[in-house]
Amino acid sequence: MRALPLNRSFWSPLLALSLAAFLALWLLLQPELIRALPLIAKLPLMVLGIWALGLGFAKGVGLRFPKDWPRWLISSKSCWRVLLIFTLLLLFRVWAI
Repeated sequence: MRALPLNRSFWSPLLALSLAAFLALWLLLQPELIRALPLIAKLPLMVLGIWALGLGFAKGVGLRFPKDWPRWLISSKSCWRVLLIFTLLLLFRVWAI
């Protein structure tokens, strides 16, 4: 009998969807995390948040993107990187308030 390795690709969409849902709910409950920033800092954070949450939800529900899209924008690695950066920025905002 041979032990089967844990397949990370099975848990990855579920974790991405869960993290994106948690961040979306957190921002719905505490919009002042982004609202209180000046516009020059708010816009990049909003773009990063849209990218992170969009990729997290798209990866979670299993959407496939067209082949002509730039791969670095929608790859699995970039999904996790952007979600992690956005989460850390929000945690920093909470700590700084």
